[in-house]
Amino acid sequence: MQTRWLQTEGGRTFVREVTSPASLIAAQVIDISTAFGIFTAVVKNMGVVKIGAALEPWALGVIGAQPGFDAAWSADAELRVGGRTRPVVVEARRRVDAATAHSLVALARHTPSGRHFIVIAERTSQGAREVLEAAGVAYLDGLGNASIRLPGVFVRTGSFPFSAVMRDQPLVRARLAGKAGLVAQALLLDRDREWRVVDVSERSGVSAGLAHRVLVRLEDAGVMDARGSGPRKVRRLANPAALLDLWVEEEKETGVRRIAAYALMHPGRPAAAVFSERLAAAGIDHAITGTAAAAILAPALTSIPVAHVRVTAAVQLGDVLGALDAHATGEGANVVIIQARDDLELRFRRLVSGIWLAASTRVYLDALRDPRRGREQAQAFRESALGF
Repeated sequence: MQTRWLQTEGGRTFVREVTSPASLIAAQVIDISTAFGIFTAVVKNMGVVKIGAALEPWALGVIGAQPGFDAAWSADAELRVGGRTRPVVVEARRRVDAATAHSLVALARHTPSGRHFIVIAERTSQGAREVLEAAGVAYLDGLGNASIRLPGVFVRTGSFPFSAVMRDQPLVRARLAGKAGLVAQALLLDRDREWRVVDVSERSGVSAGLAHRVLVRLEDAGVMDARGSGPRKVRRLANPAALLDLWVEEEKETGVRRIAAYALMHPGRPAAAVFSERLAAAGIDHAITGTAAAAILAPALTSIPVAHVRVTAAVQLGDVLGALDAHATGEGANVVIIQARDDLELRFRRLVSGIWLAASTRVYLDALRDPRRGREQAQAFRESALGF
């Protein structure tokens, strides 16, 4: 099997193709800084980081394809750096998403004393890497990503623009986007209840078949607990944080129109309240979302210069501008109108103090994607309003 990896010699970094990635011995020059990523090691006189374990060939290939690493068969898992050896627990997974990462973090916390925990995967998602790094769990994948912070060694690399040892990947079942994403939101918005398939179907407004596929996937991932069997089988959300991170990772809106506009306002009233009032008076279904909604639900957040509002697909955007008494503008906008192909994201809206707000889950995701301090405020909202 042909495998690509980075090698540095004489100050030059290039891609080499080899036949047996498990037998690679990395270049002696360890510090690498390229357009593909950054690799740093802080162990004196270190030439190779060797991970020895009784792993399947694909996992050995992942290790061997990383610059500065070597993989070998061993009866016990161990990390060898320079002349020192450290016992490790290696967890090998083909694919790690955000939900799987949460379960791996829990597994790492039960690692026996005196051993280090490392995840080896063919593929990790961005959300998974964020979860693992936040928890300090070491990982190495076949896409060229690595984060290992152990006594005497620090490794940090970014993604390569090619797959290092990737082979055929199974399709993700019931990816949490679109209607399947409604199932995730229904579970998160009522996370303490027990669910039958029919309950999830009715609450999220999706078919029983889709609800079942999502629940099975989440149960397999350890996100849901289950008891019983057949039609009487009930499930309960076991890890809401894992489900939220997985939904955020997989939810990809397509065909969404956004118009930035400016509306004249009377001072003294929150913009979100004024916009919601005007749209309701015009009979336009809508929901305030993002940081503007987060500021209402979590008042400790700072003032919001731009409000985001989702409107029904059944209305012309010109009519929305007219109802808001606003005009489209490229600069100085105080409202962004969002219109999707359908009204899925209006399903869980609610009326709070006379203002139509999107579901807290959608508020969080839209705030997270706001370029104006969105991530910071989204995290504050998650902690105070969602609690996980």
